[in-house]
Amino acid sequence: MPECLKQSKPFKEKDYKTALTEAFMEIDRKLVTPEGNAELQQILDTNSGPAPPSIENPISAKIAFNMGCTACVALITPTEIYVANAGDSRCVLSVNKTAINMSTDHKPIVPSENERIEKAGGTVEDNRVEGAINLSRSLGDFEYKRNDKLKVNEQMLIALPDVKVEKITTETDFLIIACDGVWDCMTSQEVVNFVADKTATPKAGGATAIASPKKTEDKLTAVIESLFDKIIAPDTEHAG
Repeated sequence: MPECLKQSKPFKEKDYKTALTEAFMEIDRKLVTPEGNAELQQILDTNSGPAPPSIENPISAKIAFNMGCTACVALITPTEIYVANAGDSRCVLSVNKTAINMSTDHKPIVPSENERIEKAGGTVEDNRVEGAINLSRSLGDFEYKRNDKLKVNEQMLIALPDVKVEKITTETDFLIIACDGVWDCMTSQEVVNFVADKTATPKAGGATAIASPKKTEDKLTAVIESLFDKIIAPDTEHAG
């Protein structure tokens, strides 16, 4: 994503909204090129080792056909925050400890998403596209993007991101980007409250203490771990 952005003409012209949109679409296109597929195969091999070819599980020539992912990207300039999102991950901005959603959860039950899915010949069953996938936009997942009669942004699943912009002010606190597993358990404001409480810097002698970068990094890691501890199911029987 950074490489696609930096190489694009809109990025160089500081048209960041267009640059982000074009980067999402370019990455989605590259996933089904021979070069993109080779890179995906390399990633799979690195993480799990080469899979032996078999009838049941062949080494796919089109990895992105059966696999995909959400993408939620924040581009921060000295004065503005741009967030591009495709899928059901979410970015939340805290402004004076008030949650502002910087993205929309792309779910099949959202009326505009549902309408596109059905126009593309798909169905939504149990809140899932074709009863299988519970989001309506993603990178990859070309099984749901193969109608030759439709444009790329008319398919059941599309990679087109929403892009939202907010000014940076003295009241801008922090950004949170997380997958749907977090937002299924807590609201945007609840997460902002949680993070704000955990990251509050104690004051010493009437002045705000300044933490070192390493201490800040350790603290943020601890905050993330404590958030996961709060929402994780105690066992698989109670998992939502």
